[in-house]
Amino acid sequence: MPRQDQQNKQIRDERRAQILQAALRVFARRGMVAAKISDIAKEAELSHGLVYHYFKSKEEIFMTLVQKALDSSLDVISYANEQVGTPLEKLCWMTEKIMKSIDNGEEILLFLIMIQASTSDIVSEEVKEILTGEHAVSPVMATIPLIVEGQKVGEIKQGDPVQLAVTYYAFIQGLAINKIQWEQCPIPEANLIMNIFKEIP
Repeated sequence: MPRQDQQNKQIRDERRAQILQAALRVFARRGMVAAKISDIAKEAELSHGLVYHYFKSKEEIFMTLVQKALDSSLDVISYANEQVGTPLEKLCWMTEKIMKSIDNGEEILLFLIMIQASTSDIVSEEVKEILTGEHAVSPVMATIPLIVEGQKVGEIKQGDPVQLAVTYYAFIQGLAINKIQWEQCPIPEANLIMNIFKEIP
């Protein structure tokens, strides 16, 4: 790729990232329904028209953030599975990464985006397809094989692995909501959460 094209691509990528970060803050404060493109443009310190140059609507921006949040969640699960160690150690590694993201500034707002997308009945069909479509993979379902593996070797509590995965993510979402509502909320060590799921000899 010629140097000029590389520079132009870098500028486009940076501008898209700038818009998405601004939109993340706006959607977190106002919700997808109340948010406007003009709010996002103001937050990004860009012109209204420039935002439309990169995204055709606030719905497209929201959908992009939902996909980003989902990809981020699935990536950490994938990386956990690649770690050396037992299933419980892999789950603990994953939990540490998630706890850091909850405790790390604007990354936590992606949790809020996912909650909005999952609970609102006015999201677009494209967003619904991402979350519940035929080819959709949720973090809960992606974590189940790791739980099953841990149960087989006697590290993780026996029981319905779906219920265990749902319970795990209920903890995660609850912590994320608490952190959003209470900035000084202490985030627990991963081992504290792991103790709930660990099989006691």
